[in-house]
Amino acid sequence: MVVFLMVILFISVPLYAFIRMIQSFISRKNVSIKSRVIDAFYSAVIIGLVMIGFFINSLGLEAGEPVRIFQVTGAKVNGYASLATEHIFSVVLLLILGMFSFWLIGSHQGVLSPIVYTLCSTVMIGNILFSVVYLTHTIMTHGGEEFSVPLLQVSFLSLLFLYIARLKESLNDFLEQQREKEVNYTNPILLFLYRISTNYQKMSKLWAIMLFPVLILIQLLLVLFGQRPDSFIRVFMETSSFHYSRIPAPEPIMVSGDGHYLCTVSARGHKKLVKPIRAGIRRGSRIAVNRQLLIANAFENILEQYTPNLHTVIRGFYDRYGYPLSRHIRSKWSADLVYLLMKPLEWFFLIVLYTVDHKPENRIHIQYSELKN
Repeated sequence: MVVFLMVILFISVPLYAFIRMIQSFISRKNVSIKSRVIDAFYSAVIIGLVMIGFFINSLGLEAGEPVRIFQVTGAKVNGYASLATEHIFSVVLLLILGMFSFWLIGSHQGVLSPIVYTLCSTVMIGNILFSVVYLTHTIMTHGGEEFSVPLLQVSFLSLLFLYIARLKESLNDFLEQQREKEVNYTNPILLFLYRISTNYQKMSKLWAIMLFPVLILIQLLLVLFGQRPDSFIRVFMETSSFHYSRIPAPEPIMVSGDGHYLCTVSARGHKKLVKPIRAGIRRGSRIAVNRQLLIANAFENILEQYTPNLHTVIRGFYDRYGYPLSRHIRSKWSADLVYLLMKPLEWFFLIVLYTVDHKPENRIHIQYSELKN
């Protein structure tokens, strides 16, 4: 269930934002109120995902610390933060200003004063540029906090698409207003700028002129809040294992054990809920075993037996994201939550087992026992 919801978010959010961006370039119709409401909803979801990503990012290793790797599986115990947490407040401020500008332009289309409109547009351009830098900073890297990096990548990519759509639609609205007014400029400079905007639709370059002073104002705000004036640069450079990182990553440290998976950790919840039934043996260590864990392992055993190629793909995906997610389950209450979220998958696994195996309960009960070994 957790994996399913994650996949849905990872697909639907950037897909909607991408479609909105394409629509802004192929359609000249005014955006409906319904579309603006949906935009506001998705933008709030994106910001929520970014904040979750920042929280998980803060749990990652600081630059220069060694990564720990399990000896048995080779899975990482932890990964590096893709953004330096010391300077993350600068990014949060930029995102808040960008989201406020996005909502303001969307809800006051055509009625904002030129200065306010230009400032809001420039802040959104700043968010777009930051998103591009983050994507190029983390793309094709493997040393990061694995759950936070793809989450932030998807979030910033969605933000980029959505902001481009809003800027393009506001430009379309501006040009339409100019054509309706049939403005006649006598000043040659104004006439030149007007021809650029109407004939070539390059108004975004005029917004870029305001980018530098707006960023200076943002940096002044950051200094007032105790942040360094170069924090937007340091947030990328004071990291390890990424493209813009300037602090080398030391050699990893090997640790004993193999880590934990979601079902294994969920079995450590409150006994009245997760109902452990016996002790089990996993790679020579004793673990608490409940029926959910037995069913999940039996299902994997079925995949390994009948569809080894599919099993390899699923196991690779689970190893990549199951380990990082399970590391953050540190209390009985969080284990309870994972147990409940995994329930629909447990039922699905059970249906498959009873469909393809002539003695499903035998396969279930021998999991994590000496009989299987």
